[in-house]
Formats: sequence, structure tokens, C-alpha cells
Amino acid sequence: MQQDLTVNLVASFLAFLVGWLGRNLVHHYRTRQPAARVWRLDRSRRTVVIVSESRNASASFPKIPAADALAAMSIRQFLSQELRLHEVTTVRAGVFAMASDAEENLVVIGGPVGNGVWRLLADQVNAPYAFRRSPDGYAIVAVDEGGGEGEVYRESSDDDGTTIVDHAVVVLARNPFAPQSRLVMIAGCALLATSGATQLFGRGEIRGLAKAYDTTKPLALVVRVESVGGYVRRPEVVAAANFTQAATGRPAPASRP
Repeated sequence: MQQDLTVNLVASFLAFLVGWLGRNLVHHYRTRQPAARVWRLDRSRRTVVIVSESRNASASFPKIPAADALAAMSIRQFLSQELRLHEVTTVRAGVFAMASDAEENLVVIGGPVGNGVWRLLADQVNAPYAFRRSPDGYAIVAVDEGGGEGEVYRESSDDDGTTIVDHAVVVLARNPFAPQSRLVMIAGCALLATSGATQLFGRGEIRGLAKAYDTTKPLALVVRVESVGGYVRRPEVVAAANFTQAATGRPAPASRP
């Protein structure tokens, strides 16, 4: 009887071990490996998430837009769960120190209105999609190498505001100040797409992203996010382009962007 009990325990342990290894192998090839190909982080460097500040904030009472805070939490959760990256620093754009942290892996959330780091790095990267101010807010415009402008993407809604469509830019590039580090930039024309676009990095979507696009080269995406009566659909990539990134340089000595 003792021998039978031992055999059963060993068999149960082996079955558990095989199942555990199988699940982890599937997770590695279906999620972790595609995520690593998309993010391409320099694991020897820190990862710093830089979020916008509300326009009505002050030095005494800084405020972070709710959409940016939600986007930052989603990114941190994904990096922790799928890439086992548990030490991610989140800072406000106004206190981010270029002089000390410009060469880290950088994730910039929020566009040129509230994020000075976005403005600074967008000038360095020269992605094929850029924000332009329009009479009814900011829009995303396709920009060619000669400076010409093409397709325009913006926020829109139906007459009663039940359905809202917003667009975001997502840039995956090298850090212009440290080519081995990663630069990821995410910002919508309005609040909806800033947080909604981060779902591209979710467990199901990241596989499609890694399969559909060449992430070995700098890549810019325009992402459509739709809300119907408060229900936010999965983000949809409506435009994408690999681009040639400008030569890397050294950070300016200033301690504030």
C-alpha cells in the first residue's frame, strides 16, 4: 500500500509538472515572445513612463489626466505580467529629468498639449504621423519626408454623442539619445484614444501586432478607438508605416524638458 501511494504521488507530481511546463511554454510562445519582439526593451536600463499634466494644474497642485493615468497603469500591468518587468517608474512630464534619465527606456503617454517630453522627442524622432492644432482641437496628420501632409485623423461623434470615435498615434522607435534603449509614445487626439490605444499591448492583441508589422524598424501606427454608449471597442489600426529614424544624438544638458 505504501508503494502504491508513493507511485500515485510521483505520478501526480509528474502530471502537474508536465502541465505547468506546457502552460508556460504556450504562454512564452503565444504572448511573452511576441511582447518582447514588440517592446524590444534594453533590460539593463530602467523603464520610465512619463505622463501628461492637466492644463489647469499648478506647481502646488499637479494633476494627471485620468486617461493618462489609466493608460500608465495598463502599461505597467502588462509589462509586469507578460515581460516580468516589475520595476517601472512613472513620473509627471513636468518633473522628468532629461539630464539624468534621457537614455532609459522611455514610454511617453499624452500628446503635445500636456506633455513637454512628447514635444521634445517628437522633434527628435520625426515619425510619419504628427499632431496638428485645428479649430476644433488637435488632429493627427500623415506627414511625408518632404513636409507634405496627407490623411487627417481626429475625434468625432454622432449628433447625440452616443458614439464617439477618437484616434491615437503609437510610435515604437529607438530612444534618440541611446539607440539600445526603447522609445514608445502613445497619445490620442482626445482622452478616449489615449487610454484605449494601450489595449494594443494586451495579451490577445500583442500577438497580432508582432505578426502584422516589422518591429525591428521604427514603426508608427494610427489607432482608431470607438466608444458606443460607454462601451469601448477593441482598438483598430487604421494606418501604419515603418520609417527611417534620424541619427541618434546626446541629450541636452537641461534638467527639464
